Amino acid sequence: MENKEIWIEGDILFYKDHGNVENANIQSLKYAYAQILGNVPFLFVFADHQHYISTELQGFGEVYHKLSDRFRFDDETFFAVCKARKEDEKVKIWAKKMPQNYQILDEYLNDGDFGYEVYTEPKQMISWDTTYEQLEALGCIEAYFTDFGAQYLRFKYPVRIEGILIDQLEVYADNVSTNRPVQEFFVDLYDETNTDKSYKKLRELWIDDDVDINQYGYERDDQCYLQFALANGINASICYTYDEEYAYDDGSTSLHFYNKREYKSFLENKEYEEVMEISGLLSFPNKLDINVKYIDHDGVKHIPLKVKELLKEKSGIWLDSVNHKIGFAGTDTALILDLEKITYFTLQNVLPAKGSGYADFMVHLTTEDYLYVFIEDTYFFDQFAGQLEQMTKKSVEIPEAYYNC
Repeated sequence: MENKEIWIEGDILFYKDHGNVENANIQSLKYAYAQILGNVPFLFVFADHQHYISTELQGFGEVYHKLSDRFRFDDETFFAVCKARKEDEKVKIWAKKMPQNYQILDEYLNDGDFGYEVYTEPKQMISWDTTYEQLEALGCIEAYFTDFGAQYLRFKYPVRIEGILIDQLEVYADNVSTNRPVQEFFVDLYDETNTDKSYKKLRELWIDDDVDINQYGYERDDQCYLQFALANGINASICYTYDEEYAYDDGSTSLHFYNKREYKSFLENKEYEEVMEISGLLSFPNKLDINVKYIDHDGVKHIPLKVKELLKEKSGIWLDSVNHKIGFAGTDTALILDLEKITYFTLQNVLPAKGSGYADFMVHLTTEDYLYVFIEDTYFFDQFAGQLEQMTKKSVEIPEAYYNC
């Protein structure tokens, strides 16, 4: 084991890459390719994310044969590609055969403006306005975590969205405000052929043949991507990726539903505005947008009238010592936080290089999370560091600037 650079323990594949030991869960393997990079043959596999595994690793032959015996790789193709060493060549040697997980229904029910139907017993029609916590309370979803710790929710029952019935529709639920309506649903759809037939069926379901496809996206040799309005405030997108120089074909169409509706009631903050006091004020010379969105954070509210009257047409920061609050006023909204939940501020300058220069105004919280509140030109915020530190009694760090490479 000490001399090997690649090995398998249980269902985990370990391999060395640029001095680091990487790992892949074999149970999550979706497809595999033979690929030549820099005149070196690689085994490329996708298992939760991409893995490029050099055939020159000590112990590779033994591991490859174990994988091939388990998944029935196309050995003849793999070794032919490795032997030819044609630069940038890549050929699929295996893909997991996935069962069809959707059905185009004979009847197209035009009820998408309201929501989607979950095939529980009895069936439940659920509004797009249903929040994450309300959805969980209905008992029709289950949570799971990826190997990287990200949380997702998966429907335990088929879900009908207008004219399509979907198995295992999912929701991204990591670092979301659970009292907000669900913002995005997604699923990878497979036809029984594991080809672009799934994409073509969805395109036929939702896009008229006589429309200009460029109004919705593009259809190229490497990828097809269309986004369109499905219902009132709800957009949908379909995407299929083919084998091209930098792309891999896994046989699925990525289907997403996006909640674009506005929920301005979350911006109301009358209870605080009635008791707020302004103990200190830092005014910027211009207007700056708040980078935090109200749909993602409970602290984003309307800019209080008292603050508007003081800042006029400018953005800035106010301190409320009476209520132990601090507010960051942007163009249309303000971020209001409990002062004791802030540990310090960072003003990070980025110098122009391949990308443009800019400066980030960051708030670090006691939860060890942080928020990017404002963005402006490089060094813009430095002039306010002393005033901010004096007003809040919190430290303000200005790390060394780095280049935007």
